[in-house]
Amino acid sequence: MPVDKLHAIQTAKDALLLKGPEYDEYMRVVLNGQTFLIAVKDVLSVLRPVPLTHVPMAPDHLMGVANIRGQVFCLIDPGKILRIPAKRKEATAASRYLLLRHPRVHLGVWAEEVLDLHRVESDVVIEDEGLPFEQGKLATRHGMLPVLRVSALFD
Repeated sequence: MPVDKLHAIQTAKDALLLKGPEYDEYMRVVLNGQTFLIAVKDVLSVLRPVPLTHVPMAPDHLMGVANIRGQVFCLIDPGKILRIPAKRKEATAASRYLLLRHPRVHLGVWAEEVLDLHRVESDVVIEDEGLPFEQGKLATRHGMLPVLRVSALFD
């Protein structure tokens, strides 16, 4: 291969390796009538609701369990954990389960709707202290929206 082609290939590789700004992606979701942002890196999968198996004597936030791709997931009503006063709406065509990433626990949350995705530079989240389920707020074209602290749902 000619030297000038090798040089061009190496230059293209170097350009790909140059560090630019780092980005985080968030999905805008509706949970019990309130809009939140959830980091895409915290979500394993988004899927349409499936039939749930009721668990006797379970806490009231546990909607039930479901076998999803051979794994048993606990599906919860996030409004009861987040103490959102509005009740969870019935399933519609827009309703989804958000299966969350965790090394040992298989947990999913009920979302009334997944609206869209936002890609922002990593340092844009504004820290908000004192709220256990909120890691900050993010300015979007829809106004300031809270970013849900997904790890707090596992506590």
